[in-house]
Amino acid sequence: MTRSHILVLNTIATYVRSVFSLALGLFSSRWILGALGQSDFGLFSVVGSIIIFITFLNGVMAGSAARYFAYSMGEGKTNEVRKWFNSALSVHVCVAVVLILIGWPIGEYVISHVLAIPEGRMNAAHWVFRISLASAFINMISVPFVGMFTAKQRIAEMAIYGIAQTLLSFTLAFIITQIGGDRLIIYAIGMTGILIAIQMIIIIRASSVFHECGIVLTDWFDWSRIKQIASFAGWGLIGGLGGTLRNQGTAILLNLHFGTRVNAGYGIANQVSGATDTLSAAMMGAFSPEITTSEGQGNRQRMLMLAERANKFGTILVLLFAIPLLIEMDYVLILWLKTPPQYTATFCRLILTTFLIDRLTSGYMLAVAAHGKIAAYQATLGGSLVLTLPIAWLFIKLGYSAPSVGIAFIVTICMCSFGRVIWIKHLLDVPVRQWFSKTLFPCITVALIASSIGIGCSTIMASSFFRLVCVCALTLGAILMVAWAFAMDGNERIFFKNGVKRAFEKLAVMRPAQ
Repeated sequence: MTRSHILVLNTIATYVRSVFSLALGLFSSRWILGALGQSDFGLFSVVGSIIIFITFLNGVMAGSAARYFAYSMGEGKTNEVRKWFNSALSVHVCVAVVLILIGWPIGEYVISHVLAIPEGRMNAAHWVFRISLASAFINMISVPFVGMFTAKQRIAEMAIYGIAQTLLSFTLAFIITQIGGDRLIIYAIGMTGILIAIQMIIIIRASSVFHECGIVLTDWFDWSRIKQIASFAGWGLIGGLGGTLRNQGTAILLNLHFGTRVNAGYGIANQVSGATDTLSAAMMGAFSPEITTSEGQGNRQRMLMLAERANKFGTILVLLFAIPLLIEMDYVLILWLKTPPQYTATFCRLILTTFLIDRLTSGYMLAVAAHGKIAAYQATLGGSLVLTLPIAWLFIKLGYSAPSVGIAFIVTICMCSFGRVIWIKHLLDVPVRQWFSKTLFPCITVALIASSIGIGCSTIMASSFFRLVCVCALTLGAILMVAWAFAMDGNERIFFKNGVKRAFEKLAVMRPAQ
């Protein structure tokens, strides 16, 4: 298969996994909310926010390592990939140990003296935090191995591990509803066990199939490579910090001012929008190594073409689920959760809108990372995201309700997205009008036509499951048809036709041999 067809196959595989995860996640979230109750569900969400604060550097380092893997592969330097892997692994082991040693006492202090913990649940909160730290440690160690799968474009195999984790989490959610005891602690232990098991399988599998993952201690602590990884990650740290402060800082801010029940509504909103965004992020994961590899090969034209397609197709994939959800959110939440926590529907709509705006320029983010000159870019855009928390705090101090934090999300993501357009012009000489013509206008056309049809249907019909089905069917059909007719150009239609055809042919050939 050609690289283009592998890209399509990877996208299909991750999209199927994401739809599967979304469907099971809807059921499992309902069971967990019912089993834990709104207070403990919100408590689990806010304690999880502390874990993400402690480990946010991990995500930044992961992107840096994967970038150098894919770039070296694009240059055809296999031995260099092995050296980059060992350097990255040595960094992640050390970072994991340091972050846990520092983060453990900080997290314990925050839970005891900062967060608003319901009476009688302080001990449970501490144990959930400690249990979650174990999964965070293993997750940090596994990052270079996961990065190798990504750089090798073995996205379909990673989708299988994702499906396995979803099935296990779904089973755990059902078990929690059938047992007694402190369900919050049992749930934390179960989720940690599942994550550790999957990550260990990935580590063992990568070590056995990729010779680049062979551990060579003489390649550890190669300071010239570590310096490059740290330099790239250091500037990415600003953007990562901005995103972490926005998402997890908001959870803590809501906890301090409104308590764990509002955290439950915010947590549900993040699950809904996160599951929807996963459909687009899956495609981005398939595009990312190909974009970096193209840059490593010196094929700047192909790299930028893929980045623009990632902008457009990533947004359209989110629209497929976001538009019917935005229209029917209240009914969906009642159907799903029976009694959703306060403000959940408003939180969901605002955060979904944030993801939609972000996807309009997410391909450009990949292009800048592949290019490598990210210092000023990250300083500018990371600074924009950092503003989310003070703006949200100001809204709350002015007396606005809890969902006003979602407005802060939208304000700063608009600043960040337009900033990407400006920076891609400065760094890679891509005209601003090209983004308007190839991404923004086509996506707005798709969104407006599909939304108008969906809103019209919901206006003339009474709220019911049948109306939900009609809105979903009409909006999905409209998005696909309008996207095909107006958003995609001739080359993109041919690309998808041939790619999908070859991908299914490949699957058909593989099936008898299994």
